[in-house]
Amino acid sequence: MNKTTRGEWIDLVRGLFGTGFIPLHRPVFAGSEREDLVACIDSNFVSSVGEKVTEMERRVAEFAGARFGVAVVNGTNGLQVALRLVGVGRDCEVITQSLTFVATCNAIAYLGAHPVFVDVDRETLGLSPDALRAFLKAFGERREDGCYNRSTGRKIAACQPMHTFGHPVRIDEIAAICTDWGIPLVEDAAESLGSYFKGRHTGSFGRVGVFSFNGNKIITTGGGGMIVTD
Repeated sequence: MNKTTRGEWIDLVRGLFGTGFIPLHRPVFAGSEREDLVACIDSNFVSSVGEKVTEMERRVAEFAGARFGVAVVNGTNGLQVALRLVGVGRDCEVITQSLTFVATCNAIAYLGAHPVFVDVDRETLGLSPDALRAFLKAFGERREDGCYNRSTGRKIAACQPMHTFGHPVRIDEIAAICTDWGIPLVEDAAESLGSYFKGRHTGSFGRVGVFSFNGNKIITTGGGGMIVTD
């Protein structure tokens, strides 16, 4: 089987969405960003805490339809914390998708866990519920304390789909599958702030959702991320 080149992936994405070249980094600062930054410096709260951090946590959570928002240093750290909160630890497995950014897997590896790659949908470029269902039918085993991989003997401690380029995966189907198998769902919504699926904001379907504010995201703070949960 021939390997797919980077150029072929690019052509696939352009063909699916009917677009030409789109710059990866094009932040637009058209509001009060300069004044807000000066006010932040003048307040001496330039890291971790402060009035603006608290306000952003509240506003992002409200926008995403979640009860709580917690700012973190970046999206990768947010995913790592989220996975730990749902019980992922050393030698566990986390189901994720075969097409994603490396940070999705780094967050898993930082906990000493193992990423398990499942195929994506051509339509969404995100985790395929059909492939997830087939994988669990072939390898999954329900036990009293959760779901295990029959082949490796490891616990499948979480499922972490990613909304590729902000396009929502079929998250309702994935959530239902995870519920049936007793697998906590953590949404990598790093690229999908402002994206809705059937009237509901991405990041709100699982136990925890994570957004990123890196320089190439929908809204940027130069870095940082946000965990949202109920």
